[in-house]
Amino acid sequence: MAETKNFMAKLVRAWPALPYMALGALLASVYIASSGTAWLSDSEINGGNLSVLTVTMSLSAGGLMLLSTFAVPRVRSWLERPTACLWAGAVSSLGALIVILIGPYYLTPMLPYPVIRSLFFIGGILFGVGLGAIALRCGQLYGALPPRQVILYVAYSQFVVGASFFIVLGSPAWAPVPGGPSLAGMASFVLLPLAAGILASFSRHIEQPTPTLVRDHSRRSLPKSFWKLLAVVFVFSCVVSSVYASTVAVSSIETTLSGSRLVMLARMLLALVLAVVAVGIEGDRLNFGKLYSVVMVASVALVACLPLVTVLHTVLAQVVSLSSVVFELFLWCILAFIVFQRRTSAVIVFGYGYGAYQLGNGIGWLFGAQLLGTLFGAVGEAFAYMIMALIVLACAFLIFSEREFDRLFAPGEEGAPSLDELLMRDLAAESEGPAREDEPVRKGCFGLAIEALAADYQLSPRETDVLRCLAMGYNSSTTASKLSISWNTVRTHTRNVYGKLGVHSQQELIAMVDDVTAAEG
Repeated sequence: MAETKNFMAKLVRAWPALPYMALGALLASVYIASSGTAWLSDSEINGGNLSVLTVTMSLSAGGLMLLSTFAVPRVRSWLERPTACLWAGAVSSLGALIVILIGPYYLTPMLPYPVIRSLFFIGGILFGVGLGAIALRCGQLYGALPPRQVILYVAYSQFVVGASFFIVLGSPAWAPVPGGPSLAGMASFVLLPLAAGILASFSRHIEQPTPTLVRDHSRRSLPKSFWKLLAVVFVFSCVVSSVYASTVAVSSIETTLSGSRLVMLARMLLALVLAVVAVGIEGDRLNFGKLYSVVMVASVALVACLPLVTVLHTVLAQVVSLSSVVFELFLWCILAFIVFQRRTSAVIVFGYGYGAYQLGNGIGWLFGAQLLGTLFGAVGEAFAYMIMALIVLACAFLIFSEREFDRLFAPGEEGAPSLDELLMRDLAAESEGPAREDEPVRKGCFGLAIEALAADYQLSPRETDVLRCLAMGYNSSTTASKLSISWNTVRTHTRNVYGKLGVHSQQELIAMVDDVTAAEG
């Protein structure tokens, strides 16, 4: 046993990202389950069983995560036990095994239908509960990372998802029973959740443990904008999953599997983009508020266009599914940013945030598979899709707009870093481990330039904040929102900054900062 622990510790030291790849195994488990790649047999004629498993899995995972927020200390201490994630992975694998065993070529001919149906629901519940617990532990791990490191590891996790998916597709199609799922597919379906639990358990060998970063375990540490975000997450996942589920319910399994391959290829491209963003994009160019708006607008346009194209209806539904993947990864990054910036409990943030996403996903699948067709018949397909698009649009620009996004990441206390400042840290600084409260923060060239100008021209702390926003190209209204101060206060500080630096416009100020940034580089 001691030799095994020593080996795992050496493995984590050699590859520090290894425990964080539990997220990749987790998402691969969910995707393989919800795409039907590994467990469906040739007797399936539509996506009925696929929808039932997805609904059961999502509601179980989301319900567990939401319930965990009412017992944060106990859940947190349990998740930090070395064997907790192993047990969670084993429970999820048991659920997957039950789903496999009650297939049409195994136990179904031997047992009455009510028993088979009950076992199917039990398997889906166990599968979802185990994955929900692992997701909470992954939230703790990612919440301890600086933002840029989160983006990079989320990108790595997507490569794990893609590799798992295409290995299953490329494996020999030999099946133990003719017509049933392949042996490689069944093995991946059963073992991937256990692999996620094993990888998450490696976290005990990380040199910087998660608990040292947490200051507040209460809901009071979260701003009102966080709860608005939850509303948008729930509504968005409901709408998008219902659109996709309505297509799956009436499509052949071959069509669904073919679409899953296209979505996975696009997912790999997205992972590559995320890796480039994490490594090569300067911090002042990373605007997650803009990205949020783009994702929501694109989703609205796709949902609204679905009834207009009949030939490409299935293809567009897969694109809508891809927008859900983009939103999920974006949400994972945002929740990790919140935990890191505010030093609050990952159980609360991910329990509410990702739990709301999973709950919305399950309810959306249920609505799309069972009721959306009836709604089409009652009010017309075009009108129904238009209503759903308007709901998403209202969420994106009324409930949680880009301004609310900025408020979400406004510094919670004087001297606390903003999201923009955290994104300016380079990966070299982040690779040294999560920063402690008493450690200095290494900044990129832009951050050093701002500090140099503030020191040379004797700017106050608030004037330095305004200088930073102006140098990023923000106008007075955006600056006021980011710094949580009034527009008039921003104008006063702007005049002081212009006077001390000897510039007369924002363009001159940006040029001055660019010159100092180049010198720092």
